[in-house]
Amino acid sequence: MNIQMIPLEIYGLKSDLNAILHTLRDLGSVHIDNISEAPEVAVRPLSVEREMIRNQEQRTFLLARIEGLNEMLKCEPVQITHIPPGDHISAVHQNIEKLVPQVKRIKEHSESLKAELSSLPRYETTLKKLLPLIPSSAHHPGNVTIGILVNRMHVAVLDSITRRIFDVTSGRSEVIASDVDEATRAMLIVFPEVYREKIDFILGQEDVARLRLPAELGEGPPDLILVKLRDRMAAIPGEIEKLNQELISLKLHWCHRLSVWRAVLQDEIEENRVVSKLGETDLTFVLMGWVPVDRIDELEKALNQMVGEAVFLNKLNLTNKMKERAPVIQQNPPPAKPFESLVNLLAIPRYGHIDPTRLMAFFMPIFFGMMLGDVIYGLILLLISLFLTRRFKEGLMHDILIVLSMGSGWSIVFGFLYGEALGTLGAKFGLQPIWFERASKEHVASLLMMSLIVGAVHITLGLILGVWEAIKERKRSHLLERGGMLLGLCCLFLIVGVLMNYLPDDFMTPAISGLIIGIVLLSASLGWLGILIGPIEFIGLIGNVLSYLRIAAIGLASVYLAKVANDVAGMLGSVVVGVILAVLVHSLNLVMGAFSPTIHSLRLHYVEFFRKFYEGGGNPYKPFKSRYQATRTE
Repeated sequence: MNIQMIPLEIYGLKSDLNAILHTLRDLGSVHIDNISEAPEVAVRPLSVEREMIRNQEQRTFLLARIEGLNEMLKCEPVQITHIPPGDHISAVHQNIEKLVPQVKRIKEHSESLKAELSSLPRYETTLKKLLPLIPSSAHHPGNVTIGILVNRMHVAVLDSITRRIFDVTSGRSEVIASDVDEATRAMLIVFPEVYREKIDFILGQEDVARLRLPAELGEGPPDLILVKLRDRMAAIPGEIEKLNQELISLKLHWCHRLSVWRAVLQDEIEENRVVSKLGETDLTFVLMGWVPVDRIDELEKALNQMVGEAVFLNKLNLTNKMKERAPVIQQNPPPAKPFESLVNLLAIPRYGHIDPTRLMAFFMPIFFGMMLGDVIYGLILLLISLFLTRRFKEGLMHDILIVLSMGSGWSIVFGFLYGEALGTLGAKFGLQPIWFERASKEHVASLLMMSLIVGAVHITLGLILGVWEAIKERKRSHLLERGGMLLGLCCLFLIVGVLMNYLPDDFMTPAISGLIIGIVLLSASLGWLGILIGPIEFIGLIGNVLSYLRIAAIGLASVYLAKVANDVAGMLGSVVVGVILAVLVHSLNLVMGAFSPTIHSLRLHYVEFFRKFYEGGGNPYKPFKSRYQATRTE
């Protein structure tokens, strides 16, 4: 069911535009149409001033920077319900330019420290391998120590380097080489500082890998550098923690302010976007929109209080053309509300047309219960779904869990009707079927017949609603199509009743005549091609009814799988192994029992039922409103 909407025009002086938009935003009930898509309003689109475009770009940029700060500071989402007075846009300009570099510096410094901490252990491993090579001359003042690592396949180059270094330093150097592992040979060169440039030149000419350490560790023999490295590794976590505390302090001080500024900027940006939807004359602006019928008086009162007689509100007559773009507010009782999400997954109902949410809320849990039909499975799924609703408190997942809990409740009901608890295990504990035992051979035909009757009722209801929609909308082709299907299907039921001796033979002739008339009407709705397509469409309609046999098939598959689990557990010699195997099979059956009935119940509604009457493509109701509510202070 849709809430009644009133189309309206609002005229006002351009000088009052901002005040009126602020009023509409705080009221939060007017869905604003684009004036270019409203042919009943003959005005030109409102020209947007260059200053407004510049402000929009500026606010969008500021909002992006605030979003970046929220991410860097890890600010939790906050629902803003109150905006303190003040010039928040100026506050954003003044503070954002200082805060962004500050947070960025802390984050970058923290990341660099983390990268350094992850790299230092590699240097520690190498330095520890060089400790046995350190000569005493490495600790003499004025000496320089350089480490070289060479693959053992190229150790010949070390001999060449050694000779050249001795020649350059006139023997005043010391070179020690040793294998540090199976693939690498290391060399330590100790020489006076005065020969650094010459030694660097020699090493630069050779294809060797010098041991290059972070500049923060300075220079010196490996043992001293190793001490500095370990001190550095011990100090870095403290520095990182200090930076984290700075971020926490900034978070506590700024996150709420950022949320307030974010809400203010979002409102400003949305208000500027709305301006592009308006129209204008030379002196006035024109707004075309929609408001729920129960809020029209509130809107008139608010505009009069803010602007007075300088604003004019004109209620328009709702034409069929306007209905096509009217926004939709679905109005359903609380038990049916979760099913709105499932209906909207397919399409939003059109304004003034049937909203199938309540019908789905009635039939879908019953279909689910008919398929699963087990007391224990239903109880387990009910407990799981109710537990998970505490985690998913809103959104599509919450709605699906509520739907699953309703289906689980009906599964318990049908479990007692079928006499099933963990399949056939319930019978061993005295559970007897109230209706019939669907797992028994003599009742399979009854189960199939029950599924067909349910399908016939469901499809017939859909066709009745479709005929009603066609009459209301005065669509001749839809009336012929759905009316022909309805007449043909009802007459087919009469023929089946006669053939099964439920009805007297006198019904056969009128039933066949009605069936032919129904197919003719169906064919007439399709034009010349209907001569061929009409009978095919009617056969497809019969297939829709037969599709409901899946209710019986899925239910039988579930109960037989549960029976297999129980029988296999009893056949095994080990009680422990039998119980484990039974639990695994029952768990698999439970998972399938949660998904399969849900999917097939949805299919029966989307494909077989909705197609007979449902017309989606509605326009969702999106009122122009503030990001914060109730206690807004200007």
